[in-house]
Amino acid sequence: RKDNRGLSGTVLVSGQARPSYFKYVIGYVIQDDIISGTLTVRENLLFSANVRLPRSIKIHERINRVNQVIRDLDLQSCSDTLIGTDFIRGISGGERKRTSIGMELVLSPNILFLDEPTTGLDASTAQNVMSCLYNLSRQGRKKYIHKYLLK
Repeated sequence: RKDNRGLSGTVLVSGQARPSYFKYVIGYVIQDDIISGTLTVRENLLFSANVRLPRSIKIHERINRVNQVIRDLDLQSCSDTLIGTDFIRGISGGERKRTSIGMELVLSPNILFLDEPTTGLDASTAQNVMSCLYNLSRQGRKKYIHKYLLK
C-alpha cells in the first residue's frame, strides 16, 4: 500500500520472498500521473530511460526504446508536444495517462502493475488506454495487473 512514507507491504513470487532481481522485471504505474508538464512526451520518456536504465544501455538503445513505446502507445501525434501545466496547454488526459504508462514501459518490465489506470478518464479515453494495454499483451510482450483485479 502507498502512504505518506512511500510503499509498504510484502511481495511474494510463487509464495516465496521476491528474488533480488525482481525490481528489474516489474514496473509500477501509480494512479496519479508523475510527469513533468514542462517537457514533451518524448522528453519525459527519455528522462525516465536515462535516469532508471543501467549505464550499460547505450543512448541509441534508449532512444530506440522511447520510439518503440511512442508507437506502441499511439503517441506519435503528440510525441513532441508539451505535457502541459495549469498555465500551459498540453496533451489530453488519455495521452497523459499513456505517457505515464510509457515511462515504465521504456524499462521493458515483464510484468506491469497499474494502480487504477482509468481513474479520471472519460469512458472513451479509458477504453483507448485499455485497448493499448490489451494490444501489447496480445503481442505477448507484457503481462498487466490492474489494482482493481487484486482485491
